[in-house]
Amino acid sequence: MSFPMISRISLAVLLLAGSASAQDIEVRQLGALDPLEVQIADTPLESDLWRASSADTARAAIAALPATDGPGYRSPALAELAARVLLSGGEPPAGGRGDAALAALRAERALAAAGAPAAFALLERTPQLERRPELARLHAELAFALGRGNEGCRTANGLVEGRDQPYWLRARAFCHALNGEDAAAELSVDLARAAEPDPTFDTLIYAVTLEQPVPAGIAVDSGLEWALVHVAANGTHPDVDLDDAPQWLRDVAELTAPPAELPDEWAAALSAAQEFEGGERSAAYDQLITQGQDRLVAGLALGEWLSAARTDGRFLQVARRYGEEVSTIPVTEGTIGFGGHFTMAALLAGDIRTAQRWRRALDDGPPAPDYATGLVDPTKPGGFEEPLIADDRPEWQPPSPRYLVALDTAIAVAEDRIRRDSMEALLGARMESGEPALGSVAALAALGAPAPLEYRIALLEASTGETNNYLAGMEAADFAGARAETLLLAAAALSEGGDSVSAQGLMRVCAMLDRVGFRDMALKIVLERIILEIA
Repeated sequence: MSFPMISRISLAVLLLAGSASAQDIEVRQLGALDPLEVQIADTPLESDLWRASSADTARAAIAALPATDGPGYRSPALAELAARVLLSGGEPPAGGRGDAALAALRAERALAAAGAPAAFALLERTPQLERRPELARLHAELAFALGRGNEGCRTANGLVEGRDQPYWLRARAFCHALNGEDAAAELSVDLARAAEPDPTFDTLIYAVTLEQPVPAGIAVDSGLEWALVHVAANGTHPDVDLDDAPQWLRDVAELTAPPAELPDEWAAALSAAQEFEGGERSAAYDQLITQGQDRLVAGLALGEWLSAARTDGRFLQVARRYGEEVSTIPVTEGTIGFGGHFTMAALLAGDIRTAQRWRRALDDGPPAPDYATGLVDPTKPGGFEEPLIADDRPEWQPPSPRYLVALDTAIAVAEDRIRRDSMEALLGARMESGEPALGSVAALAALGAPAPLEYRIALLEASTGETNNYLAGMEAADFAGARAETLLLAAAALSEGGDSVSAQGLMRVCAMLDRVGFRDMALKIVLERIILEIA
């Protein structure tokens, strides 16, 4: 992790820029973008996404989404839907131009949905951070956590409003320490401590300025502290406690974790990985899954990691992350047991051909071992002696028909081939699974699949599940033509309910998404629902 130094000249330029920006000039007179007009989405919504919305209705819709201080999104599809809206830019809602609190809420929810790199990129393009303390702090936190110390210090040094708050005093102390300005760093630490003591920060900043060791197991809960740990460690990887850190910071830590120390022989490395815990275990399995030397071991590692993720409630996230690895995993006696999970992971990664290969393998079983069955012997009748090794493997037993039907349905959904006549038979078979399958059947019917008539009777008799007002809010926003609100409340409705969302709730959301041009997201949501039923 790199933290570039800031030269004295650069620092002077930044301070002068901050002084100039302190002039009380209307943002629109300067021609600067409003924060809500900044966009980085790959496929952004139209620039009038907030049409028919007010600042208050937009605030309510954004606030309904999962926040950074909660458990986050269980569904990558819902996170993707929310992120696509939040990372799009356009004309602010009525009364929303210049609303700093609304812009900060949008950035925070974008962090929860899209992750630290995307939220940082959004804020990097946002003008006048030095006059927007709420946005500035989030930008600095993300910069420090991602190893972008130069950008974080630029914001800390250029801040105009609220620059004497303890956080900013500590941030500037860190920046002084990066530049070797220990006396200035000490002064900032003293000022911050007088306003609000923070023993953890003091320990870490002195580890940098006095070159003291970082205490093992120190608790870290901010991007600034995470940066201090890595600067103080000077290339080593100290043990830190992230139990109280926000989820986004734990995600950054996982993605930037150092390689695990594994044996050179891949089979031994897999055995060693099974004994690791926490971040070291994640790093070990990542190395095993992504290495290109022994793809059989990679398949066994991925199978084990997916099974562990299912137990931890993170199957969708892990399967989507490593789904692209499945295409090079061989079908063997050792890997066929994970064939269903591999089919699902490939589907979540959009690799339908690989998913179909593994689905066929579940019917056929593993290929026969590649060994000689006999030797040429001219003295024997027919020229062959008895086989050296008999193929005495037990007969292959495919998964249950119900399981295979669910996989076939998932493949059809991923291909968006749900309008075929054969779907009616598949969905009829799915109905035999009872109420757990009813939601996906009803949602597919709303998307045009020929569903069996009995699903309508089942809907009348089904539990309504836990209800929330987001469904009604979604439909009211749709009636008004408030596009961004509609999509955000759809994501909120399904995120709030989780697995307890009723069949009619899922059906209503998917029908609405299809109606407003987001059929692809509706299909991804249904695909995840089917996978969660059988994973």
